[in-house]
Amino acid sequence: MAANRSLVNKTISEMMIYIDKNKLTVGDKLPNETELSKTLNVGRSTLREAVKILSFSNVLDVRHGSGTYIKNTTASTFSNTQLLDAREMLEVKAVDLIIKNGYQTEDMLQLKEILYERNTLLADGKFSAYVTADLQFHYKMIEMSHNPFLIRWYQEIQTDLSAYLSTQILHLESYSDNTLIHNELYHALLNLDRSTAIKNIKLNNINDLAVDA
Repeated sequence: MAANRSLVNKTISEMMIYIDKNKLTVGDKLPNETELSKTLNVGRSTLREAVKILSFSNVLDVRHGSGTYIKNTTASTFSNTQLLDAREMLEVKAVDLIIKNGYQTEDMLQLKEILYERNTLLADGKFSAYVTADLQFHYKMIEMSHNPFLIRWYQEIQTDLSAYLSTQILHLESYSDNTLIHNELYHALLNLDRSTAIKNIKLNNINDLAVDA
């Protein structure tokens, strides 16, 4: 599984090098999938995964029936600190409510299933699906607060979070998958351990910000 992830990482890097080496600029069209996979010497399924991540990161624009075009020559930049601060505040409040009111066993089982899927997708190098699963894990935690305002506010930042997390994967030399942190966060919620849950929420944000440092 680690080999799959490494291959996608390598393909993302090679695509960025290809764009730079060929002096492609915004609006330029990439070769078709068959030609590009031969040029990069990579399988088409791996290439598709790399393209998805670069699309989520606003580097590529995939137009069905037309082709794939350069959208930006570098990954988009977000107001990282403000975005992650907002995520942290909402998640800490959700944890407080879960600790105070408890949780339904069914909700915790669903959270565990999402966590397993998240970790498996990341290990397999299926980055675009991993980002979706990671967001689902955090959203489920917010849902378990049963506070409609927290849920609504979290929904409002999900699009930016998706783009941000995709962008982080492009920083391959310093990207940390945070799997251990998420596992510990889950067990802290399971045991209604507030201090450990909050610690891992903060560690998750610190690690995400560290990629940009």
